[in-house]
Amino acid sequence: MSSVKQGHQGPHSWLVDADVIPDLSPQHFDIGFWQSAGLVTGHSRGRGTTYFIRHNNVPLVFRHYHRGGLVGKLLSDQYLYTGLDSCRSFQEFRLLSWMYATGLPVPRPVAAHVQRSGLIYRADLLLEQIERARDLHQLLCVAALAKDLWQKVGRTIAQMHLAQVYHHDLNIHNLILDGQRKIWLIDFDRCQRRLGRHWQPNNLARLKRSLEKEAARMHQYHYQPEDFNYLLDGYHQQLNENKHDDATN
Repeated sequence: MSSVKQGHQGPHSWLVDADVIPDLSPQHFDIGFWQSAGLVTGHSRGRGTTYFIRHNNVPLVFRHYHRGGLVGKLLSDQYLYTGLDSCRSFQEFRLLSWMYATGLPVPRPVAAHVQRSGLIYRADLLLEQIERARDLHQLLCVAALAKDLWQKVGRTIAQMHLAQVYHHDLNIHNLILDGQRKIWLIDFDRCQRRLGRHWQPNNLARLKRSLEKEAARMHQYHYQPEDFNYLLDGYHQQLNENKHDDATN
């Protein structure tokens, strides 16, 4: 993404796709700024609150980084600062920029922000929103997914693995279906490009555990064990097609 610019102002540092927000400043990372302009269109809650924004007719997602687990109860949104390149928002932005440029099904990164205070920092990320999208968990709460859709999920994960992208938190909430029935992957915090293939079975096993956990937790959840076999069918089909393409090129 040749339009990516880096900026600094006081304790604030950022990366931005200037084609989307050419005049970015620290105020764009204050949700109050968007609210006062009447540009917040909705929100969702997870570890923190994710806001949906409309800027110059471009739908955006605003995410503030929050810690999970016991550490999150103490430090909430504070991280140890060891340099800009190691800040989580900058790392996620750069990984997403590379994946988006190569055509992988991930949201377009718009801006990453770091606010430093002594030895700690807080971080934010702006992404282009995948419109008319729901995660697969939401869909499974309502109805079973067709076999071909599970295969699409498997193919999408295989595309990531073929690109050597390790998803740190591959679970049913981070797989998205849009209005055109395209599968997307989201939330690449702490993800990375990783060499080899040894880690990939464990990545798939993590997704399987998340499905089984939701099925056990919820009274009515439209997931059956054979569904994961359909997913694996699509996964291996994509890997085999890639091998065939490599052999014929």
